[in-house]
Amino acid sequence: MSTTLTDQIFTEELYSIKPVHTTVILTKAWHELTHEEKEQLQKISDALRDRISPRLSINAFRLIHQPKLDLSQLSNQPKKLIYFGPPIKGLNFYELIEANHVKMVLSENLIDLIKNDQSKLKLWKALQQLFQA
Repeated sequence: MSTTLTDQIFTEELYSIKPVHTTVILTKAWHELTHEEKEQLQKISDALRDRISPRLSINAFRLIHQPKLDLSQLSNQPKKLIYFGPPIKGLNFYELIEANHVKMVLSENLIDLIKNDQSKLKLWKALQQLFQA
């Protein structure tokens, strides 16, 4: 097929859609989150965008509700994962963890995180490791 004919048949521009490599798992559904929790999530996203990479806005994350963290239930395995929820036996909050080729950081629920400046600092350090790894 000649280039001229191809250009005439396919006149629209084609876009490459990049896959989302970071997933955020919330143990509460989006509509159940308080305004403060959504605001805290936005602040985390803004800090990542401003200090780590301009590509790390909240729109670049895949937000998923799971009552309990279960990597096997994810249709597309992320490269990086951030979890907000209750503790998981055997796993520590605010440490870079790798399981099944997924690098992740676990954090307490957003509502608890809002009240705890020390936890926010630990989360920030862990997220820096996650996104620089």
